[in-house]
Amino acid sequence: MSGLTSMTAHRLFVRRWRDRWWEKLGILRFTFDLTILLYLGVPALLLGGRAYYGLWREELPGWLAGLPYSFVPLALLFLIYSVGGLSFYIEAGDVLFLRQRPRWMQGLMLRGLFVSAAAQLLLLAAGIAALSPLLVRSYGMGWPEIGSLYIVAFGVKIVQMLIQQLLGVLIAGWRRLLARSLAYSLLGAAFAAWAAVSAGAPAGTAFAVLVLAGTAGVLGWRRFHLRGRFDAEVREEERQKTKLTALLLASAVDRPKTPRSNARPWLFRRLRRLTRSRRPEARIAEALVKAFFRGNEWKLYVQFVLAGLAAVLLPPYPVDFIVYAALLLLMLYWLSGHRRAFFDRELMAILPLGEFVEYRSAAPAMTLLLLPAATLFIAALGLKLLPPLWGLLGAVPCGALIAWWLGGLYGKVGIAFERKR
Repeated sequence: MSGLTSMTAHRLFVRRWRDRWWEKLGILRFTFDLTILLYLGVPALLLGGRAYYGLWREELPGWLAGLPYSFVPLALLFLIYSVGGLSFYIEAGDVLFLRQRPRWMQGLMLRGLFVSAAAQLLLLAAGIAALSPLLVRSYGMGWPEIGSLYIVAFGVKIVQMLIQQLLGVLIAGWRRLLARSLAYSLLGAAFAAWAAVSAGAPAGTAFAVLVLAGTAGVLGWRRFHLRGRFDAEVREEERQKTKLTALLLASAVDRPKTPRSNARPWLFRRLRRLTRSRRPEARIAEALVKAFFRGNEWKLYVQFVLAGLAAVLLPPYPVDFIVYAALLLLMLYWLSGHRRAFFDRELMAILPLGEFVEYRSAAPAMTLLLLPAATLFIAALGLKLLPPLWGLLGAVPCGALIAWWLGGLYGKVGIAFERKR
């Protein structure tokens, strides 16, 4: 009877795993053209292989050789927290059949845990392989030390997946976000401390593996014996199942807004002017900026700024200045699209603005939109190249001056190109 039960659970799991695999392939095939991917993928693999060979055989670039060792655990933590999750292959229809048979349900979940762990084992192996030239040639680590780093990182990933799954089932809303942030912070701090102190010590590695195994065992036991949360389990499973689709459609489809009564915006709640001018173009620029930061675009703005700060801080001088200029130009191009979309709205077509008011409002609008990003980017450069006090004090006037100059340049040159179209 146990063999029949195991075979039934095994067949059910294989069928669901196969269906989900083909579903993901169908999503990728629908999103990307396979012929174009072939033409782009083969040269990318060749160039990537040549670059990886150069990291082993040729001299390391100065900026890469100068990276501190703390970059390694941070890169691994980014990979651990951003890629993959735990899927138990549970469906809503299981409430009619599998919920009545706990052994079948646990067999399905156990196989899902093994498959998810195997996938993360391969992903972490790829990440460690990419970091191996830096670990061996720059930090002088041997293969046993790299192996211990790989094993402990895999244990951290297993604990992270169980924490994510368990908190996703037990808690909802902002409490889940807060609990995950605290748990991930403690887990990341422990991993970084181990990597800095005991990465090459067998005793430290063995102790870390035992602690991670015990933590994973407790979390796994709690998750497998959880009862009365089937609806939350199905929702968490659907979230893991549709993660690829959500990632591919994140930039094309807006998340549906939750209906709220008496909803008020978080930013610019009061009718305060952003500029002293009362001219029509200044008022239109203020309305454009407020509409931008009151909508969902501010999230992309924050993500762009955070990624830009990392891109400015990591490269050496003078590459950081080139990156800074490229980021500002890229943000200028991105924000210009939002400016055009603002004037293409139906409400703006009703207002008797006139062509010249629209174009004259471009310079103040772009100046206000660029001001936060330009100030933060120049502050990062100042903290990196100057004493902290002088870097922060000079960031605000320099950022305002650069935003004013780029906004005026766009108002003269960019609008001229738009009017010729």
